Amino acid sequence: MREKKRDTEGSVWIYGKHATLAALRNPNRKVLRFVTLESCKDFCGECKSPTQEIVDKNFFNAIFGKEAIHQGCAVLVKKLREYFVEDLIEDESDMRPFVFLDHMSDPQNIGSVLRASAVFGARAVVVTENNSPTLTPAIIKAASGAVECVPFIRVINLVHTINNLKKRGFWCLGLDEKSDKKISEMTLDRKLIIVIGSEGEGMRRLTREACDFLVHLHSFGNFSTLNAAQAATVALYEVLRQS
Repeated sequence: MREKKRDTEGSVWIYGKHATLAALRNPNRKVLRFVTLESCKDFCGECKSPTQEIVDKNFFNAIFGKEAIHQGCAVLVKKLREYFVEDLIEDESDMRPFVFLDHMSDPQNIGSVLRASAVFGARAVVVTENNSPTLTPAIIKAASGAVECVPFIRVINLVHTINNLKKRGFWCLGLDEKSDKKISEMTLDRKLIIVIGSEGEGMRRLTREACDFLVHLHSFGNFSTLNAAQAATVALYEVLRQS
């Protein structure tokens, strides 16, 4: 089941105050550069960091583009250790759920799912190597520091990974607003995989078929549409509530 290790020796820029602070505070991060605007030079407080560099807006625009909301600070860091699903299932007492994203591509949604996963205790966020982005600066910014504590795992085949976890006693729940079963009606105090489909198209057919149950979120009235990240947040809260 284990795939060949990929190179993780590269570095990545992280920008935005929450994401930058989280990286500076993470003892497992190797920080290569720490840059800020003059107006933001004191924002990091007592964080241990390399020599701070004061730069101008042109520096940020050249690296991140003029549209990036960098908040005047950034760090260049080494990538964190790369996890595999197998690394996170050895502890049989660990009941935290996995979150699988089926071909989700929007950076804001992926970052928001990572953030919700950190808040509500997901074990990891799992995506496919194809048709899903790597951890870009935009995703890391949207995650507001969550990438420092939630593993982001890329697999070749989502369905194959789901089926392997099911053999290890996991139940797989797919979120589908057209399902007739509410997630709140399920018993969730067990090892779980929560599958969130892509924006617009939802889960692919084979992914749906791999799910043990399809569930929807209880809503008020006839308006039930949430984006993928919002749906993941509500589902993770429900799992935590029942734990």
